Parts: sequence; C-alpha cells; structure tokens
Amino acid sequence: MNKNSIYDNFNKDLLASHSCSKESFHNKFHLHNSYEIYFFIRGDVNYFVDKSCYRLKKGNMLIFNNQELHKAVILSDEPYERITIHFKPQLIQPICTDKSNLLSIFENRKIGENNIALLDTSQSAYYMTTAMQLIQKLNKDDFGSDVLPLTYLIQILVLIHEIYSNKIQNMDSIISPKILSTLQYIDLHLTDNLSLDRISEALSIDKYHLSHMFKEKTGSTLYQYILLKRIALAKELLLKGKSVTET
Repeated sequence: MNKNSIYDNFNKDLLASHSCSKESFHNKFHLHNSYEIYFFIRGDVNYFVDKSCYRLKKGNMLIFNNQELHKAVILSDEPYERITIHFKPQLIQPICTDKSNLLSIFENRKIGENNIALLDTSQSAYYMTTAMQLIQKLNKDDFGSDVLPLTYLIQILVLIHEIYSNKIQNMDSIISPKILSTLQYIDLHLTDNLSLDRISEALSIDKYHLSHMFKEKTGSTLYQYILLKRIALAKELLLKGKSVTET
C-alpha cells in the first residue's frame, strides 16, 4: 500500500492494526476496496469524512464503506493512537441473515452520514479487548488462528450495529462554511467539466484564495479531491450494474 495513494487495494479479506505515531499514515483523502472500522484512542486529530470534519475525542469510532472519502489531519506532535480494522464485505455476506444483517450499518445510509459515534467506557473496553484479540490472532499461525479472527470481527460488528442503530449521533461538523460550499458544489457538478476557474466563479471566491484555502483546511488539492470523488462515483455506478462504458 502506497503512503501517497488515494485508493488502497487490499489483497487480504481481513486486516487489523493497533498504531501509535506522530503523523497520519495518509496525507490525502483516500478510499479502500474494503470496509473500515476506526477507533480513536488519543491524539490531537481532526477527521474528514466526505463533507464533514470532526474534532476527535477519546472513544470516537468511525465507520466507512468502500465509497466514502476520509482522512486524518494531525494537529500537533501529541502521540496519535488508534485501532483500525479493514475487511472485505464478501467475507461477512455469507454470515448475514434477514434478522442480523451485519453489513447494514455500512450500506443502508447516505454517503458521509452517520459515520461517527462516541463509545461509553464499557463499550470502549469491550471493543478494545475484542479488537486486540483479533489483532493478536491475525499475527499468529497456530491452531485456531484461521477461524478465530472472523469470530472476533462478528462480535465487533454486532456491537457496532447496537451502537449506531440505537441512538442518533449528534456530533457537529467543524468544517468551515466556504469549504462546505465548495464540497457541495463539487458534488452537484461532479460529472461536469470542473475547473478551478469554474468553481471560484460559481462561489464568488478568488481562485488563488480558494486553492490556498482548500489546501490549508483539508490538506488536499482540489484536483486530488475531485479525482477521488469521481473514482467513488464510478464504483457506485458499477455496483448498481452500469457497464464500464456507461460509467
């Protein structure tokens, strides 16, 4: 996986890691071919998800499907600690039932909405214990190491469904109005010939100011962001059955 990539193509069905560093692994908006569960432990971090940005607190969980743009912005040298789990939906689909669709919270919502939750003390403790068991088994090659990680993931997905389904998450986005307007305009005109000149003219913002402001606030150029949004749209169209030519 390339540190500067904007699309991560994971080869394994299930990956998990517990990391602590002083910089984000990614410095660009990115997508995965997997679903992701992200748990924040400590640090000084803003997290972008589609058109929202959140100031993270200890115990925040974020979930992403394979069409949602996201990135962490590290604000200081404070140690940045998190647990991430990536899994292919194909791994879980055979286990899902009409009563217990373990993928529903990833799939049955609008892009960029209801991604974030704040776990209480008992939920955080349960999640961290189960996630660490998952990580430890993935890193071993002993009896049970080929089947136990899946059982831990199932427990985690049941917990996530309970957390996200039983209450409305009301964490406010801290994104600036001008950046939000820019992202909304890009969404509405994603299939058009988008250029810096066109966006700045439509929003009545000097193009050099817009370019600088977008880079400063998001850590990404407008070109990079638009490219990735188009990749996400292409994935969505292909999943809906559109041909490669139509897409």
